[in-house]
Amino acid sequence: MIITFPKPKRRFSPQWESVINRGKACALAESQPHRAFDLARTIPDGWYRCQAMAQIAQAAPPDRSEQAFREARRAAAQSFDNYQRAGVLAFVITAAFARGRNGLVSDILADALAIIPSVEPMASRAYALNLLWSTIAYHGDGKLRGRVIAQMQEHIHPDRSWRARRLYREITDWLAERDPRKADAVIAAMPLGKSRGYLERRTGGIAS
Repeated sequence: MIITFPKPKRRFSPQWESVINRGKACALAESQPHRAFDLARTIPDGWYRCQAMAQIAQAAPPDRSEQAFREARRAAAQSFDNYQRAGVLAFVITAAFARGRNGLVSDILADALAIIPSVEPMASRAYALNLLWSTIAYHGDGKLRGRVIAQMQEHIHPDRSWRARRLYREITDWLAERDPRKADAVIAAMPLGKSRGYLERRTGGIAS
């Protein structure tokens, strides 16, 4: 009998050129956007190329900004795995907010949220959504925040990863400061378990 074992999953190891040129491109984004754009296009890893292009999209004149947004989204799609493909779009969303491109924000968020259910493991899924929440919470409106929260509730179990627990905690803390009723609703919708119990105690048992 021959026993076969699955091959270990390949881990992401960024090329040094990606790290260096992201820093250089971001540093040039405001003062020399055309040079920054050309440099960013040479970055081999999509995760880093997307971040550089997002910075250029935020700082460059309108024509170059539009090109950089397109390149950033393309780079995200070419990233290493679904965690990177979804999470790195948070940088592009931040740039779109800065440019007042609310329609673009909605479109990019839709792209990112469509990927979230396929991100594995659960910890990576939660972290990708946390990156998206970090920009949507502070720059977006209630409708955009609701889309992120709905995705969390549907696809992330709070007791299956410490990152998942942290995501629920951060979102409920943010809501509790601004609209406690919405924080209550998120906690009340959680599955029974340690994380829900912790958040109920943390907020004084407001969800029952």
